Amino acid sequence: KMSYFTEHFWGEKNHGFDVLYHNMKHGQISTKELADFVRERAAIEENYAKAMVKLSKMATNGTQLGTFAPLWEVFRISSDKLALCHLELMKKLHDLIKEISRYGEEQGRVHKKSKEEVSGTLEAVQLLHGVAQLLPKSKESYHSKCQEYERLRKEGTSQKEIDKAELKSKKAGEALRRAVEKYNAARADFEQRMLDSAARFQEVEEAHLRHMKGLIGSYSHSVEDTHVQIGQVHEEFKQNVENIGTEMLLRRFAESKGTGRERPAPTPGTLEMLRGGCSSHCRPPPPGPKRSRSKAFRIPGLSRKERDRDAVESPDAEVVSIPVPGLGFPILGGLGSERLSEHLPAGLPRENHVCSSSDSDYDEDEPRKFYVHIKPVQPQEASDSAEATMEQLKATVGNLILPPSIGVSLGGAAGSPETVPGPTVTPCPQSLAGHRQATVVPTRGWTRPRTPHPDPPQTPDPGPRSREHRRAPSPSGVAPWTPPHRHPPPPGTPGRGCRGPAAPPAASPSPPASPSSMALGPRGWGGTGGLSRGPSPVVLGSQDALPVATAFTEYVHAYFKGCDADSCLVKVAGELTMSFPAGIVRVFSGSAAPPVLSFRLLNAGAIEQFLPNADLLYSDPSQSDPSTKDFWLNMAALTGHLQKQAEQSPAASYYNVALLKYQFSRLGPGAAPLRLCVHWDCSPGATRVSVEYGYNAGAMALPVALANVHVLLPVDEPLTNLRLQPTASWNLEEKRLLWRLLDVPGALGQGGCGRLSASWEPLCGPSKPSPVAAQFSSEGSTLSGVELELASAGYRMSLVKKRFATG
Repeated sequence: KMSYFTEHFWGEKNHGFDVLYHNMKHGQISTKELADFVRERAAIEENYAKAMVKLSKMATNGTQLGTFAPLWEVFRISSDKLALCHLELMKKLHDLIKEISRYGEEQGRVHKKSKEEVSGTLEAVQLLHGVAQLLPKSKESYHSKCQEYERLRKEGTSQKEIDKAELKSKKAGEALRRAVEKYNAARADFEQRMLDSAARFQEVEEAHLRHMKGLIGSYSHSVEDTHVQIGQVHEEFKQNVENIGTEMLLRRFAESKGTGRERPAPTPGTLEMLRGGCSSHCRPPPPGPKRSRSKAFRIPGLSRKERDRDAVESPDAEVVSIPVPGLGFPILGGLGSERLSEHLPAGLPRENHVCSSSDSDYDEDEPRKFYVHIKPVQPQEASDSAEATMEQLKATVGNLILPPSIGVSLGGAAGSPETVPGPTVTPCPQSLAGHRQATVVPTRGWTRPRTPHPDPPQTPDPGPRSREHRRAPSPSGVAPWTPPHRHPPPPGTPGRGCRGPAAPPAASPSPPASPSSMALGPRGWGGTGGLSRGPSPVVLGSQDALPVATAFTEYVHAYFKGCDADSCLVKVAGELTMSFPAGIVRVFSGSAAPPVLSFRLLNAGAIEQFLPNADLLYSDPSQSDPSTKDFWLNMAALTGHLQKQAEQSPAASYYNVALLKYQFSRLGPGAAPLRLCVHWDCSPGATRVSVEYGYNAGAMALPVALANVHVLLPVDEPLTNLRLQPTASWNLEEKRLLWRLLDVPGALGQGGCGRLSASWEPLCGPSKPSPVAAQFSSEGSTLSGVELELASAGYRMSLVKKRFATG
C-alpha cells in the first residue's frame, strides 16, 4: 500500500508532524459530530413516528357512518405500521449512537497511546529546529574571521596580529564543523522518527476511517431496510384498498345498518278500520329506528341481535295485563309470548297471553319504562307457588351479566391424553460379554393420560356476582392457559407441591419414531401454577390495557453413545403460543380498531431457525443484533382468526394462537438436562444392564426439577430370575421394564444422580442389547432461555408459561 504520510509531510520548516498530529485529534471531533448527526436523525424519526400515531388516531376517530367507514381501518393499520417502522429505525439509530460513543472512548485511548509513542519525534523536531538556527550563525562567524585574516595578511600587518586572526579563523572553522555534525545528527534522527511517526499516524487514520465507514454503513443499512419495510407497508395498503371493492362496502353497510326486509303491508280502508273497533287503535306505534347501544344488564334471548334478522313483530301484539300467581302483581305487556312463557312459573296458562316482541328497551337510546301494578298477595296462591316463584326469580337473576371485577385467580387446566416419546439408547455391535456403547434415537412413545388438578372445595353460590368468576368449560381443541389451583388436594389424592400428579405411561407401546423427526406441531400441556389476573374479561369501551398470555413449549431430543458423554447431541424444537381471552374478540371486532400488537424476543442468539406463522406474524429481517428478534401481528388476520375460533367454540374462555416455531441444536455433555450412560454385560448364563443418570442444571435457563422421569428398558426374550434395583414395573405382555423416578432431583439431600440396574437369566442364549429410553417433563423454564417482552402500548402480559419435555 502507498504510504502517503511518509512522502508528503516534510518541508523546510518541518511542520508536517504538527499537521499529522492535529489531524489525528480532529478524528475525535468527527466522531462526535457523527453522533450528533445520527442523534438528530433519530429525533426526526421519533417525531415522524409520533405524527403517524397521531394520524392513526385521526383515522380511528373518523366517522363510522356511511359506506366509506371500513376504509378508515385500512388507513389506521397502515399508519400504525409506518409509525412502527420509524420507531424501529429510531431504536436502531440509538443503538448506533451508543456504538459511536463506545468508539469515541476507544479512539481517545488510542490517541493517548499514540501521543506517547510519537513524543520522541516532537523532541527531535524541536532539536532540529534549534540546530538549524545555530548553523547559519556559525557559517557567518567563520566567513567573517576568514575575511579578517586575509585582509590583515594582504595589508602587511604585524605578524602578531596575523597570527591572532588566523587563530580566530581556525576556532570559527572548528565551531562550524561541530555545528554541521550536530545538524546532520539531528536531521538523521528527525528523519527516522518522522518516518515512524508518519507511518503510525497513517495506521491510526486508516483504522479510524474504516471504523467510521462501518458506522456509516450501519446507518445506511438501517435506513435502507426501513425504506424497504415502508415500501412493503405501502404495497400492502394499496392491496388492501384494491381488495375492498365497492360491492363489498355496499353489502357490508346493508348488512350492518339495514332496517329489515319486510315491506309495509297495504293500508286498510277507513270502513275496515271503523269495523275493527277501538282495539286496533290501542296498539302502540312501532318504534322508529335509532342507534343501538350496549347495556350492562341483559336477559339472554331478549336482544334483537340474538334473533333472526328476518323476524318481524307479531301483528297481534297487545299491551295486556298478565297476573302471575305468587308474585302479587301483574306484568304489563313488554315481553313476547314465547319468551315470557320461559320465565313464568310452572302451571300458569300460556296460550292466552300475547305480548309485544319488541326489545327496544335494550336497543334504543331512550329506555322504555316498565309499568308494574302491585296487588295484595292472596293466601291460597302464596301457599301453592311461593317456592316455585322463588326458584324462577333465582333463575332469572342468575342470567344477568354483571360487569367484571378485577381480581387475581389461580385456575387449573387439564388436557387430553397425549403420546410423548423419549430418547432411546441403541447399542453398537461389540462383544456380548464386553462393554456396550449406545446411540440415542427417538424412542417408542407411550400414551400418557394427563391428570387434571384437584378441584377446590365447593362453596355456596353467593349470588349473581360470583357467577361471573366461574370459568366456562373449554371446548375441544381449545386449551385455555390458566394456572392450576393451589388448594390442597382432597384426601386420597397424592400431591407434590404446586405440580399435579401425573399418571404412569400406558402399557401399549407406539411405533418407533424416526430420528430425523423434528416436527414442530402444537401439543397439549397441563398448566402450572402462577399468579395471574384471571380470565381478564374485556368490556367494550374499556380503556385499560388488553391482557394476553404467552407460552413457550420446547421438545428436546437427546442422542447419546454408550457411556461417552462428549458424544451427546441435543436438538430442541420450540413453539411460541399466545392466548387471548374470549372478550377481546369483541374489542377487535368493534368500530375502534385495536392497536398493533408487537413483541420482542430476547436472548435469542442460540436459535438457529425461526418459522413464523406466515398468515399472522411479521418479522424484521434487518436486525443487526442476533440476540433480539422483533415481530408484530397482522391485526386484521388475527381478528379473523379469533372470530373463526369464537364461532367454532363460543363457550371457550381463551383462544390459543400458534405464532412462531423455532429450533436449535447443541453439542457436548452440558447440553442435555438429563445425562444417560448405559452399560450391557451379556453372557450365555446371565445378562446385567446398568443405567446411570445425572441431573444437569446448566442445560436450562433456570434450574428446575425434571418431573415424571421414566426410564424404559424393552426385554424381548424369554427370561427367568429377574432382579431389579430399584424396583421397576414389569409388563409381561409388552416385555419391558419401567422405572418411575418421579422428580429429579428429588427431595433435599437425595441429589440428582443415580443408578438403575437389572439382571436376569436368558433362556435362549446370550441377550441382545435393546434400546433404552428416558422420558420427562418440566415446568417453569426452557432450554433456550428465550424471553418475551411486549413492545407496543395497549396490551399487558398477564401470564408467561415456560415448559419443556422429551420429544
